[in-house]
Amino acid sequence: MKEVKKYAWKEYFAMFLSVLFHPLFIPLYTVTLYFFLSPNFFLSSNIKFLEIYLLIVSIVIPLLFLLTFRYSGFIKSGVLKTSKERLYFSFVMFTVYFILTQKIASFHIFIELLPFFIGISLSVLFAGVLNFFNKKPSLHAMAFGGVLSFLMIWSYYSRLNILWVLIIIIFITSLVLAARVYLEAHEPKEILTGLLIGIFTQFIAFWFSYFFF
Repeated sequence: MKEVKKYAWKEYFAMFLSVLFHPLFIPLYTVTLYFFLSPNFFLSSNIKFLEIYLLIVSIVIPLLFLLTFRYSGFIKSGVLKTSKERLYFSFVMFTVYFILTQKIASFHIFIELLPFFIGISLSVLFAGVLNFFNKKPSLHAMAFGGVLSFLMIWSYYSRLNILWVLIIIIFITSLVLAARVYLEAHEPKEILTGLLIGIFTQFIAFWFSYFFF
């Protein structure tokens, strides 16, 4: 009993990290960080509108769907333990991010964010396909892989030195992914698969945006 109590704080800390950096929150965190780092923006009504829009569309609406699925019996748990449960939610999130991508594309001042949302949409689509085949890539890893690759590519083309930001994000990523393994939510191979999907889809998104926008 003493051994369990002694290490209980690790489980609570791992759960705290998993919730604080839940994949649903990552787009809003990333957009906020982008506005903070970009020399092209200052606090304005457009920025406030986009962040409120993101809060509602990418967080509130998916959470409502999650609750609906939970109480209608489509899923047994809000943590989406099985591939089948994740497949249902992947469809919802792909629709959400597709709508967000359309909204970003309609605002030319936010065009630099377009590859990020195209990449997110693609990554959710890839995850859904893997879910269909009974695979369960880590969505936390996928989200952080997308953020890191987006910021690296964007900073390269923008000629911005954000090395300190990337180091901090890599440190947070390491903590969060270690927490997912510690909680036995994912195996290491599922973490690696999620990271590769997040990174790969952002490069595809930047290539697509470069040629078509």
